[in-house]
Amino acid sequence: MKSVDIITSESISTLHPDIIKTQILTRLDGPTLASTASTSSYLQTLCSEQKLWQEISTKKWPCINDSRVVQAISSFPSGYRSFFADSYSYAEQTWQSEKHYPPTNGLISAIDLYYKGELILSKVQEIGNSGWFLSSAPFLVDMLDPKESVKTGIRYPGGDYEVWVRDMEESMVLNWIVIDPVKRRAANISSRKAVSARRNWLTGDLEIKFSTVVEKKAAEVAAVVSCGSAEAWKEVDEEVGGEVHVRDVRLEVEDIEGKSLKGRDSLVILHGLLDGKRCCKDGDDRRGKRRYEEFVGAKRLWREKKERGEKAQDMKGDILTY
Repeated sequence: MKSVDIITSESISTLHPDIIKTQILTRLDGPTLASTASTSSYLQTLCSEQKLWQEISTKKWPCINDSRVVQAISSFPSGYRSFFADSYSYAEQTWQSEKHYPPTNGLISAIDLYYKGELILSKVQEIGNSGWFLSSAPFLVDMLDPKESVKTGIRYPGGDYEVWVRDMEESMVLNWIVIDPVKRRAANISSRKAVSARRNWLTGDLEIKFSTVVEKKAAEVAAVVSCGSAEAWKEVDEEVGGEVHVRDVRLEVEDIEGKSLKGRDSLVILHGLLDGKRCCKDGDDRRGKRRYEEFVGAKRLWREKKERGEKAQDMKGDILTY
């Protein structure tokens, strides 16, 4: 980048620091600003300004303007700079014993949903951690109330339904950031780009999935966005449909059998992602889908193996009975 060449030249000492901060550093994105900071101790000081990182972070994730998130970030080791480093890259679980991840403190969910670069939904919600939630109920975080829906400005065009589904899958982007105010960590647990889109034949809604696969626990952290028309779908081949509404945005965790994990087990996984290493840049749009497809393949192999085992047991039982 041209601006980086300017600020790393020998003439840097001749520029007033205010000029560097207001005319150069404010034009950089997060990764470039971090690279610039590594060039000299002088630039490292200038690039550590909280205001710079706050503007970069809030521009990328508007949801974090919520007062609860602002308060949480203020306690991070390096404030918004730490938050950006945690949330920009993909999180991967570094597995340890469950005793290292006591799911007792409350977490915060902060989401931003985009369609073709336009912000559709930005919302923050705390994740419950009651005794009932931890021990009995399947893990589920609903970002919308049951009767709530969000207008998108997107209209169902009618005609080729599959073409529309592909467009929705390719054009939707979701950032789902989980924040731990106690550990002072954050993790973006969404695949950013959708990994699948299919119609729910019971409700008629289009369900768009964003997924993070946790290999060491053979589990999937799935964020699902459900979209439907204002009147609900009647016929998929109708010529003109209504405006598309977002009806549901939820987070759930499933194991390789397709079973929903309970609250405690799911929170253990989320804590593992919060504490885990960060890898790959935000721009690797295909990464999440590749891992999701591998997980779907593993689920299929597991089912086939289970079915073979059940058939073998049935045959053995028939032989013994005979």
